[in-house]
Amino acid sequence: MPVDQIEALQNKLGDLTKRLTKVTEKKAGLRGQLEAKKQELVDLIEEIKAAGYDPKKLKEERDKKAAELQTMMASFEKELAEVEEALASFEK
Repeated sequence: MPVDQIEALQNKLGDLTKRLTKVTEKKAGLRGQLEAKKQELVDLIEEIKAAGYDPKKLKEERDKKAAELQTMMASFEKELAEVEEALASFEK
């Protein structure tokens, strides 16, 4: 095998080795990020549970609380309108 072919193969091997090293480093970095995100998710689930909610039913709980809030606000608005009306009748 000619010397220039051997050198070309060595250069190619060196390039492939560098590329493999970069890919391996990126993979390790991504694995670290994945583990961090998994831990964040576990922490969030624990926080949700500590607040007394089921993480699998958060949307239902949100909708339920939103409906309760709307009902309470409508009731408050009605009572406030009655008070405003009563005050207006005294001003006449």
